[in-house]
Amino acid sequence: MTKDKKRKKVSTLDRVLLFCAISILVFTIIMIVLFCIFQSVPDTLIVSFFGVFTGEGCICWRIWAKKKGLSLNDNGIES
Repeated sequence: MTKDKKRKKVSTLDRVLLFCAISILVFTIIMIVLFCIFQSVPDTLIVSFFGVFTGEGCICWRIWAKKKGLSLNDNGIES
């Protein structure tokens, strides 16, 4: 191995998305286990949890789009 190979840095946005993905995976597994034990799950908690990550996904997409120079026009189509 040569020392002149540079390691690619992981961006903050990638770290946030990785954290979101791991959180969603863990939460989903916990909800499945709770359902198997109690035959029900807290619906409000599930809706709120996924609502937060939907918002986070939208924010990350907007950051990514701004970096790439993309924007939405009035028709909702990227240009």
